Amino acid sequence: MTRIRSKVLPALGLLLLLGLWAQFSLQLVAQALMRAGWGLLPLSVLGLCWAMWDVVCIGKLLKSPRQWFRLLMMEWSSDGLSRLIPSAGLGGEPFRYRHLRPMTSEPGKLVLVYRIYHALTGLMATGVTAALCLWWGLSPQHPWGKLALVSALAVLAGSSALLWWRPWPRITLTLAMIPKMVSRFVQVSEVAILLILLGQLPTPERVLILQAYLAASASLFAFVPGGLGVQEAALVQGAIDCGLGAEVGFQIGLLRRCRQMMWAGWGLLAASWLEGTADAEKDSAEPGQNAPTDKPHAHQS
Repeated sequence: MTRIRSKVLPALGLLLLLGLWAQFSLQLVAQALMRAGWGLLPLSVLGLCWAMWDVVCIGKLLKSPRQWFRLLMMEWSSDGLSRLIPSAGLGGEPFRYRHLRPMTSEPGKLVLVYRIYHALTGLMATGVTAALCLWWGLSPQHPWGKLALVSALAVLAGSSALLWWRPWPRITLTLAMIPKMVSRFVQVSEVAILLILLGQLPTPERVLILQAYLAASASLFAFVPGGLGVQEAALVQGAIDCGLGAEVGFQIGLLRRCRQMMWAGWGLLAASWLEGTADAEKDSAEPGQNAPTDKPHAHQS
């Protein structure tokens, strides 16, 4: 059953994505890429802006001294692999586990707690953006109030369970979640930058609506690998609601998907570097194979 689901869900997501793209002209693709131009290069590493905060989150749960650069490369690699492997965003976790083993005696527990943080802060982002949309009266046809309430209850339940389990002291768990929350806040910059690249004014209302649609789709359809098709459809609808039009929403989704794929490509290079340096450290730690084992006997002259 698991094997069937692992094949069916990515296929359905891909079909939804292709079906959505089929509704728009190829000229919009060329237009979006031309408008972005060389901006695609810095866009490909935009994820560093929030990945650094994710690294701080993990570092809070590790003992000193912390290998910050290796942690950054690990986070980059793990996130890139999760983008490329269709497994509901968990494809990079075995890689994360492998490279946390030399840093902690309980890598599995750390990976689990980090994934809990990831889920909780994602629900927080959904609840906050939904509550702001309700407060400002944006897209009133959607049940923002119910979404905010359900998200808040889920965050409360998840946080209570984590503090009851207490894999680390409560103060440590609380301090470690703060940088992960900052990471979610920084991710809002992605929508604003995509609007700028497309020649659109990133007003607070536009950024909020688009981010609210993204957060809601990521939370409600977390089972769809990579949010294929789902997040693009959410951006199209969000662009319609804020007066940009479906075509601009399609272009935002296209450039966002390009950013994710380029980020994942850089992540594979980071993974190669991590694997290479890990093997080198392992080889240097092993005793030499050709070292002499017997001392030469002393001879009388």
